[in-house]
Amino acid sequence: MSYSGYDIEDALILNKASLDRGYARCFVYRNSKCALKKYPNQREDRIMGPLLNAETREPIWRHQVLDFDGIATVGALVDNKQVLVNKSMPTQTQTPVAGGEESRTTTEYKEAPISYKGGLPAYVEKVMVTSNHEESHVFKILLRQTRRPELGDKFSSRHGQKGVTGLIVNQEDLPWNDTGICPDVVMNPHGYPSRMTVGKLIELLAGKAGVLDGKQHYGTGT
Repeated sequence: MSYSGYDIEDALILNKASLDRGYARCFVYRNSKCALKKYPNQREDRIMGPLLNAETREPIWRHQVLDFDGIATVGALVDNKQVLVNKSMPTQTQTPVAGGEESRTTTEYKEAPISYKGGLPAYVEKVMVTSNHEESHVFKILLRQTRRPELGDKFSSRHGQKGVTGLIVNQEDLPWNDTGICPDVVMNPHGYPSRMTVGKLIELLAGKAGVLDGKQHYGTGT
């Protein structure tokens, strides 16, 4: 298969059924930041709670992941274009305020939310509230996304034998032995001589010897 498939010397062939069972899943972490700025006219950004539907009294779809304080809830599943921080900013930021507190109460605000942008949904892993050198509040949100292996993804063994996914094959099209065991990964043996990752070859042989012997063997450092 490695000779006739879409497989280059160091590429890999993956079993689609193994991927369906959860093989080689990984987590991708992304962060989103938001700071509440203070402006020269003494006005500043603010965070509002989620908007509620007038009939159901439930948060609207874009605000469903927000807590009552207007920040995303830890553990919530976020879809594309849903709001992570419901921030609003004043419409006027440069004009000096005349009249003190009375003018500040009549300040008009416009929505400036921090939204999630991604093709696949993600989970809110952590939310941190801190401040910067200007003593402004800063919100940092860590997002976690579970990723399924795709064509072009790179894998590597402990011995540095790297390879990209060249083909994902249905299990019925893969080879099997007399007991029906089917491989999860098919490697091209032509990748060993040029890269000289002898340690991986020794590990494979020693592992098979342990399986056939039915015993655990000590393999550290050899």
